[in-house]
Amino acid sequence: KQTGLNPVLPEYPGCFYYTDSLDEMQGVDEMQEMSVYIVNLGKYVEGKSVGAWFSLPVNEEAVRERIGLNEYYELPFDVDEYISISELNKEYEMFMELDEDIRDGAEALLKYYTNLKELYEHEEEIEFYADMDTLDLAYYLIDECQVLGEIPDRLRFYIDYCAYERDFCIENTVVEANGGVYVLR
Repeated sequence: KQTGLNPVLPEYPGCFYYTDSLDEMQGVDEMQEMSVYIVNLGKYVEGKSVGAWFSLPVNEEAVRERIGLNEYYELPFDVDEYISISELNKEYEMFMELDEDIRDGAEALLKYYTNLKELYEHEEEIEFYADMDTLDLAYYLIDECQVLGEIPDRLRFYIDYCAYERDFCIENTVVEANGGVYVLR
């Protein structure tokens, strides 16, 4: 049992929740929607841990009634510690408007963008190729998309797919995540 506002890692990769005991984490495994654990910083400074789980979008009145308005949270995307609840709701809406494949790879993709807003603004420039690694992508682009033009069958054996893969990864920003390949153009 951990105590004293130690980070606790539930079964959600990339998300840390702060609590003063594992007992407060009951029900986390059953969460079906995106949620944040919000604590009242004013109470924390007084030595008390007053917090609760809230589903996004967060209702300000519900937070006010249950714990007060000062909050602390972390999500699959970065937010400022002192973001207002209305701004948090806007970030959530923006995140939920992303294509599902982009949302699923957001943690890896956000390493290449300044913040969620920038990722959102560049969503149309991201291509996702599911169930592939970069070599599979090279085969797909050459054979199916014919990026090198139509290649006669008798010449296919002479194509260096590994060299094409290497050059493609050098010329483009490629992220392998979520069981596939993201190409950032």
